[in-house]
Amino acid sequence: MPGLNETKQVSASGLHALMKRYSEVQLATLVATPPEGAQWLHEIKFDGYRLLAYVFGGASRLLTRNGKDWTNKFPSLSSALEKLPVKNAVLDMEAVMLDEGGKSSFQSLQAALGEGGNRASIVAYVFDLLYIDDADITKKPLLDRKERLQTLLKSNKLPVRYSGHVLGQGAEMFAKACETGLEGIISKEANAPYVGGRQRSWLKIKCSRRQEFIIVGFSDARKGERALGALYLAYQKNGTLQYAGKVGTGFSMRSARELAGRLAKIGVQTPVLSRSETAGLAAGEWRAVHWVKPILLCEVAFTEWTADGHIRHPSFQGMREDKDPSQVNQEQPMQTSITTKAAAGKKDAESLVLGGISITHPGRVISETGHITKGELAEYYAGVASLILPQIKRRPLSLLRCPSGIDKQCFFQRNPGRGLGAHIRTFEFKNRGQTYEYLYIEDEKGLLEIIQMGGIELHPWGAPVDAIDYPDRMIFDLDPAPEVPFEALKMAAQDLKQRLARRGLASRVKCTGGKGLHVTVPLAGKDKWAAVKSFARSLANEMVAAAPDAYIATMSKAKRTGKIFIDYFRNDYTATAIADYGVRARPGAPVALPIEWKELKNLQSADQFTIKDVLKRANSKRVGSPLPPQTLPAEN
Repeated sequence: MPGLNETKQVSASGLHALMKRYSEVQLATLVATPPEGAQWLHEIKFDGYRLLAYVFGGASRLLTRNGKDWTNKFPSLSSALEKLPVKNAVLDMEAVMLDEGGKSSFQSLQAALGEGGNRASIVAYVFDLLYIDDADITKKPLLDRKERLQTLLKSNKLPVRYSGHVLGQGAEMFAKACETGLEGIISKEANAPYVGGRQRSWLKIKCSRRQEFIIVGFSDARKGERALGALYLAYQKNGTLQYAGKVGTGFSMRSARELAGRLAKIGVQTPVLSRSETAGLAAGEWRAVHWVKPILLCEVAFTEWTADGHIRHPSFQGMREDKDPSQVNQEQPMQTSITTKAAAGKKDAESLVLGGISITHPGRVISETGHITKGELAEYYAGVASLILPQIKRRPLSLLRCPSGIDKQCFFQRNPGRGLGAHIRTFEFKNRGQTYEYLYIEDEKGLLEIIQMGGIELHPWGAPVDAIDYPDRMIFDLDPAPEVPFEALKMAAQDLKQRLARRGLASRVKCTGGKGLHVTVPLAGKDKWAAVKSFARSLANEMVAAAPDAYIATMSKAKRTGKIFIDYFRNDYTATAIADYGVRARPGAPVALPIEWKELKNLQSADQFTIKDVLKRANSKRVGSPLPPQTLPAEN
């Protein structure tokens, strides 16, 4: 009978052989939408650390996807694996921490693995089985492997758990995952073998963008006791570091302090990225960066990639210790022949009927950023029709049309022209001896016909066709110079709100979907354009007089550096402004959204709301109450 030492040697040898044989995990390819068909199964995408688990002779090892031995980091998982009723095995799994709602939380996992953390509360969800009882099963269909895995873990009440799945119904599962706040789903070919490396038989679909980045620098906190201000991020492209932007939110006081300590030990004098490589950073900010060796990784959630390769609305999620900087690339959703060529061709050949209007080519992508289709745009406008129509119906409209998508050529149209739908009307009027003709709509059918003809943006007049000389809204467009911080823009909106309130006028604030904010006052339609413009001009000039270094009220771009343009020229005959709830022809199709004043405090940018965000707000009735019409006070 072998002795204890001999048994340990056999186990160690067996574990080493398994770790050498099964050293590479299978990775999923990021795509925009779930694949269709019963040949696909769909699992929850967990938010934790990917691990390969090796069991041999009652001993176990846990390796990261990068080959690091993390057995000691997960003692409860290691102990549970050693209790499995199996001679030997290799399992693919994710170590996670679950919150009170049962969702995995990466930040909670980091806390559990930190000093004083509760590692015993960490669990693992196992989703594949590569080897069991001396048999390699990687070439067997995934469903067969999962059936063996479920049998192995069925009676196990330890923290190593079976990861279930749903056959077919990918779109439904993805929608439910996003609705409940999960990171996304993983879709897998049910009959595919297990193959190391990134494959298209495994697909990942995320509810929001999220990936790892290389930390190349940090800044000091501007105020307060937080240990750092922001992290400057990069990724690899053809062996060269590419600047990805910065992240300054998502840190706890503790995580910021710990991270600042780590970064201080790897500082370098020579900038990791040059001034030209960090486009978007002001010279002063670039000089203030504390540069570090590009060896540490962090995970960041964000809404989208901008056209210049930077991340938008980022939030720090935690450090990544399980990957190598050389593996960090820009993750963009790909198209696969399995998921799109046949399906997209089918969708593009059909039409979508909404409100009695046929939308042709609904599968045509109108924004590569976010992979937004013409059909999704039409469904959005149909979904918010009751909110947007009161702002645009029976008003002359200027349209921004992008027939080939917002990434291609777009043009403005205000005259009716040819080929319009039956529900798009024409309006003729005279001004200063000349006759003009505009288009307008009256209902949802007209709105959808605009989308059908490639319309993206809708810019209505401030007066209806029935009373074209009497505006029923006064608009101030706060347009910041590029170097003006967004916090300063928010302060300007509050300043304007208070000045209006002192004159007895209530106002609403709106994200424009671009870089600025609109402050709007609903009017009773009793004053003509000249009077409204005069009042708006007077207030704009008052703000400039009070803070000439912060504001400007003239159109001269040469004088706007470092200032906010108080644009009161929207209050003029034939002038227009982007409609409330209107989509912008910009990457990702952001929405011009009116918000409550109390929401301004936490607003991150004027283009942060997507069509999905707005539909969610509309469905939850978070649309606010309209202000009653008001009359301008008599000017002194």
